[in-house]
Amino acid sequence: MQLLSCFPGHLLPNLRVLSPSSWGIRKCVAVALLASSCPLLKKFTCANAEDSSMQAISEAVVGLNKLESLLVGPLDEQALTHAASLQTLQELWFSISDLRSPVVKLCSPHYCISAPSPSFFYTFLRNVHFSTQRLLLFCRHHDDDDEQLHDHFFSRLQACFIHPEGLLELRLALKKIPHDEASFESVLVNDAVMQPLLSFTGLNFLDLADICTAYVNDTLLEEIALACPHLRELHLGDRGWWPIKPYATFKGVVSLSKHCRQLSTLGIFFDATFIINMPQVDAVNPNITDFLVGASDIDDPMKVAAVLSFLIPNAAIDHCILNSSPPDFQRTKEMWESVNTWLETFVSVRNHGWEQGWLEGRAAVEKNAVA
Repeated sequence: MQLLSCFPGHLLPNLRVLSPSSWGIRKCVAVALLASSCPLLKKFTCANAEDSSMQAISEAVVGLNKLESLLVGPLDEQALTHAASLQTLQELWFSISDLRSPVVKLCSPHYCISAPSPSFFYTFLRNVHFSTQRLLLFCRHHDDDDEQLHDHFFSRLQACFIHPEGLLELRLALKKIPHDEASFESVLVNDAVMQPLLSFTGLNFLDLADICTAYVNDTLLEEIALACPHLRELHLGDRGWWPIKPYATFKGVVSLSKHCRQLSTLGIFFDATFIINMPQVDAVNPNITDFLVGASDIDDPMKVAAVLSFLIPNAAIDHCILNSSPPDFQRTKEMWESVNTWLETFVSVRNHGWEQGWLEGRAAVEKNAVA
């Protein structure tokens, strides 16, 4: 009870933010016991609380009705159900080992849900229905070789949505990306695993940059482009240097450029050694300003620069390869940096050629008109 003296009684009714960064976990638990005295509390942050604090924190949550942001550790089912019912809630981070209660409906516009691993999420999704526009699933740990992304992960996620077409933003993020050969397969997905995502037709933001999409092929990329034409930002495996050759090629990149006309950022892990013929004009997308290639395979930077200068003339190229990355990736890093250097030159020459051709064509038309 001595901790409660840190919070004068006259301040509690006006308290709006409670965070352990300033008071520590024990004080948060103490104030949690006074939740009914803090009716205006909008942000409750206690993310590092121990399991022994779960009851006190859960009781606090049940007594708070104005929450906009809830970032906690262990939370029981009653508290989660109460939080889910709040129309004011915009951000939710929590940890829960199992849900044995009836299905919980999460209906606020924006959820950030934190869990130890993808398998933890897979279990959690059995008892949840979403009706939300933005969803971030964040995995805090991914060190156990047995913690793999389940083959039916996205299928179960799709089943959680009453109206999957209403989801605008989806992100699955890992705190630690498993790059090495011994662990990257834990987040390796193929086209069958990704297929359920095609039901989220309203997406304008899809971020799976931390997932190894090496087995996603050009056919699925075209299906994504046709199913989700409103995409503005798309990331598929572009934040990891994966020790595997990807199935996707320039053909898939062209499909996304052609059908997703609102794209401004495209991040993709693909095989840039397979050079296609120059794309058709209807595939050119001047709206793409950021092209993130991750650690994509490449062997001829000049040819790649020539194709990209036509396909996405306003884009800057970037990769994810660090100086500390394995030696095998350093040559790939140098090649993509060469592409970025040559791209501006190719675009400039191409634009000059188009302008000159247009001027000559107009002059010929005017000459014929006079004659």
